[in-house]
Amino acid sequence: MRPTIYDVAHKAGVGIGTVSRVLNNSGKVSAATRKVVNEAIVALGYKPNSIARQLSLKTRIRNIGVIMQPFVHYQSFIEQLRGMQKALNDRAPDYELVLYTVSSLEHYRERLGTIVQMAMVEGLILTLDLSEEQLDMLGNAKLPIVGINHLANPSWPSITSNDFEGGYLATSHLIELGHRRIAYVGDRFVEDYTLNTSRQRFLGFRQALQDAGLPLSDDYLQLGTFGFDEAKAHATRLFTQTTPPTAIFAMSDIQALGCIAAAKESGLLVPDDVSVIGYDDLELSYHTGLTTVLQHLELAGRKAVEYLLAVIGGDEQKPPRLPPLEVIKRQSTRALSPRQ
Repeated sequence: MRPTIYDVAHKAGVGIGTVSRVLNNSGKVSAATRKVVNEAIVALGYKPNSIARQLSLKTRIRNIGVIMQPFVHYQSFIEQLRGMQKALNDRAPDYELVLYTVSSLEHYRERLGTIVQMAMVEGLILTLDLSEEQLDMLGNAKLPIVGINHLANPSWPSITSNDFEGGYLATSHLIELGHRRIAYVGDRFVEDYTLNTSRQRFLGFRQALQDAGLPLSDDYLQLGTFGFDEAKAHATRLFTQTTPPTAIFAMSDIQALGCIAAAKESGLLVPDDVSVIGYDDLELSYHTGLTTVLQHLELAGRKAVEYLLAVIGGDEQKPPRLPPLEVIKRQSTRALSPRQ
């Protein structure tokens, strides 16, 4: 027989009211209890009656889900979320945007299973790659999906830019300005989320140096955790070297601003003594005069939602392409002077 809400409550050792609050995403449930209930739902293969849920809530449940790493402090993710929400406001105000964060690949696997089992969303935006098993599960559930933030995967639709190309563009801009001692400041290379942004931008950086016949010095490679303060500490170490770099490519605008702060505290002028280029083209980059790589973050979020709405509406189409990456030249980079 098909499992009921009473079966879930019995297995989880809670009341049916608690199960109902978990199903309806109520905040009045502790994280530990919510975890136990979700595990019981998955173990039993329970699928809530969507009509009953809608009647209990007195509304039509229409959600677009977004699965992200717990990096919502990354301003770039916020820019994408802004584009997603604007698209829903303009195109489908009856939809809600629901954000799910995952702390590990195992948590990611469980979260996907729960979303499918409970029919929690009508479309899903992913910032992580999918295994073949996960792709089959989503396909069998006929859940429309679209990827964002990672390289295009021919197995499923995605809307993204090429981080390797962006790293190459940023570094080439510095080389064209006459710089030969160029450092890279970015995130530590990790595979936990199969999100290789820092590695891909670094590989583009390295390739641009190689194509220009320039050496890559280990002393000029600074990797760590994301953040303004961490980048500032990296740049300070760069400036205390016997032969400091004349230019820095930081893998994000936030990290680039950390490098600029370090330069000022080290008694250096930007861009007179050192040029700095970032990546993202956040709004604050315009106000701070930061040269950066434009990757159309808000537009990517908007297009991801518009694509899902079209597929949900029965319009099977290819995901749209983003405009080309572009170096936005501002006041933080300049050509080397004869003295330099």
